[in-house]
Amino acid sequence: MLSKISTTFFVAIFIVNVSAQSFENQSDEFVNNVLQYENQNKQGQLSSDSLMFFDSIPESQSKSTIDKLNKINNAVEWYMKYFPVPYVSYSSETNLLFGVSKYNAFTLNKGDKSDSITQPSSINAFGYFTLNSQQKIALESNLMFKNNKALWTMNFYLTNYPLQYYGVGNNTKTEDKRTLITSDWQISTSYLFKTWRKWYVGPSFDFYDYYKVELDEGEQKLPTDSVNLQNNMGNQGALGIKVQMEGRDNRLNAKSGLYFEAGYHIFRKAIGSEFKYNYFHGDIRYYVTPFRKITIATQLKTESKQGDVPVQSLAFLGGDYSTRGTYFGRYRDKVSLLTELELRFPVYWIFGGTVFNSIGQVAPSYSKLAFKNFHYNYGFGLRVKVDSKNNVNLRFDYAISSDQQFFIINFAEAF
Repeated sequence: MLSKISTTFFVAIFIVNVSAQSFENQSDEFVNNVLQYENQNKQGQLSSDSLMFFDSIPESQSKSTIDKLNKINNAVEWYMKYFPVPYVSYSSETNLLFGVSKYNAFTLNKGDKSDSITQPSSINAFGYFTLNSQQKIALESNLMFKNNKALWTMNFYLTNYPLQYYGVGNNTKTEDKRTLITSDWQISTSYLFKTWRKWYVGPSFDFYDYYKVELDEGEQKLPTDSVNLQNNMGNQGALGIKVQMEGRDNRLNAKSGLYFEAGYHIFRKAIGSEFKYNYFHGDIRYYVTPFRKITIATQLKTESKQGDVPVQSLAFLGGDYSTRGTYFGRYRDKVSLLTELELRFPVYWIFGGTVFNSIGQVAPSYSKLAFKNFHYNYGFGLRVKVDSKNNVNLRFDYAISSDQQFFIINFAEAF
């Protein structure tokens, strides 16, 4: 959503406005007790009964404070359910950016309140424009049908937006950064049928139409560029098959379980593609909560694209969801391999925290991968629960790599 921005301002005024006045009026008595405690402490007049301050507060008042906090939480969740979240950001290649985002999680069980089996579904939509006349619109849906009998995903993107382009390879330098202008629309969809226990199999379809791929005016093509960017415009169409094992306790914020996905896609002229290549991807995730609501999440992910692959479609590192300390597409080639480890823990009330690290690299082929070539990322994050029913968080991540750092805001977990 709000990815890879040098400076990001999250517009959260609604959190302050919703129920703020009532909270202020109802909390006067609690605040007066705090001030009285501080004055007694300064004057050395604390009694044995007030050495533990919160013991001196009536139980009914402590309960009342929690009730007030829960009212604010309910108001925030109500807002998130029915209204979009506005945001503003700035970066050198876009100037000021203004956007809105809307995320909803729900269960497709036709109102059956006794259904405790069906996994949650989600729809994410966002759009933004910049003062440099750039735009992006996105719709991402991930639907699990009643009793988990089928899974349908669909993503649509309409983009006229610049990317920071560093070239192709695993050793690109920050000084090689240039602005790549891309204009395109994309649609990807798959429909998987439950076949046995937690396993799903089904077809997939992808179509991308890139009608503009070029370096920004004034940017120079470097001798190290392995492709002619002007030759990467055109259509890409593919048919494929996906296999998935959904063994997580919650697809949107897992505490335990195993997830596996693999897919193979062929891009051919008969499917409307001007480029001929094959695409394989694999993704394994494991979650465990060994004690006190502290969750350990791990991921191993790879992609391989062999054939006539346009530069903007190569396998890559970086983004909101993996190797988060690296710019989206900073390193790109025909093969990528990465692994991530994240520790998730509660902090207080609706707040949680994370610490994470990851390593990844790209190469022309799997045989060219080497342990010494991994790029390292690490960071930490804050989580704010915005949907207690489906356990969905708003996440704030600060991620760092060897030569880049990013602040990320998005809905749901990275993986």
